[in-house]
Amino acid sequence: MCTRAHPMLRFLLGLGPKALRVADIETFPACRGSDRKMRLFACACYYRVRALLPDELAEAAVETARRHADGLATQEELQAAEALVRQALDALEGRWRASHGAERISLQPTHDALALSFQVVRPQAPKAAYYASSNAHLAAAAIANPGAASGDASFTASSAAEEHAQADVLRDIFGSPFRAVAFDPRWRTSTAVGLARQMYESRVFGPMPILVDALLDAGCDDADVLAHCRGRGPHVRGCWVIDLLLGKN
Repeated sequence: MCTRAHPMLRFLLGLGPKALRVADIETFPACRGSDRKMRLFACACYYRVRALLPDELAEAAVETARRHADGLATQEELQAAEALVRQALDALEGRWRASHGAERISLQPTHDALALSFQVVRPQAPKAAYYASSNAHLAAAAIANPGAASGDASFTASSAAEEHAQADVLRDIFGSPFRAVAFDPRWRTSTAVGLARQMYESRVFGPMPILVDALLDAGCDDADVLAHCRGRGPHVRGCWVIDLLLGKN
């Protein structure tokens, strides 16, 4: 089982190990995930580290991206959020690059919050997913290791730990690309759908074990579905079982 987010993302984007850099690719015709799921993964990368990166503008931009993924914000709103973040990031970038020591450490959270949210609101969802992943695990490492160089062992370990955690998030959103679930519409009982909708809207996934009971009552005997609901998680908005119940892709 792959434990790193970036190889998994390259596979989902339909890219081979020797493909061009993601930055050089205009379209992703072989992408194995919807734009919605890619965007929600980008948002999840931000939400995982948001406590380290308090910034109201970044938070608002990511919320716009989340709403856009669900069809609740227009493309124009996403572009406006991108422009605002770019403006703020450009205003800070020169000072941050010229800073050292305590000043850089003090600027790091705001800089990294803006840089990460800028990736989340990229126009192309596949690129948003890929680069939000990179920015998030680098930001987590920078905040956890103030003043450390990116090649330091402690920085590398923190970055790798966050990328491993992102791999679990990818599995929650996309499931296994090698085992398709034959979803039975009869599993969509009012109880199961109600629980799924409650968790989706609240982003609180504590009731997943209760969802197992609802699915069993509905006749669900799919081992992958039940195991995912019983598993340790993490679960995020875009979880493949929740999406199946709510008819989202």
